Amino acid sequence: MDPLTALAAFGPLAVKLGESLIGRFLGQADFKPATVADWLQMRASDLAMFQAINSAGQGGTGPSYPWVDAVIRLQRPAVAGVALGVWGFSHLAGTPSPEVNNFAACIGFYLFGDRTLFHISGAKAAPIKG
Repeated sequence: MDPLTALAAFGPLAVKLGESLIGRFLGQADFKPATVADWLQMRASDLAMFQAINSAGQGGTGPSYPWVDAVIRLQRPAVAGVALGVWGFSHLAGTPSPEVNNFAACIGFYLFGDRTLFHISGAKAAPIKG
């Protein structure tokens, strides 16, 4: 396996490991609110963080044309679709190359590995209903 492919495979796991080490050695990992006001303030700061992340890729501070926003939001899926399409075509044509395979593997690990790790860590944190 190519080192770049292996790096992409373990990238999301390495990020989670780094976050947990930083949380353990540099700060308190879990904040436990003492009052409802503390809990509401914590949730408000989470909401502000998610809104900042959501608006980070919007470009400038002012409103833009809707088609510009659509193009910006579709760049990643389009690149992933083209890369996976080239990978599929190269295998159907019978001329697979290691470079195309490694690039498609990186995209596959990014798309599915990151989401899988996200859902696993979310399932661990969610209470079990039953």
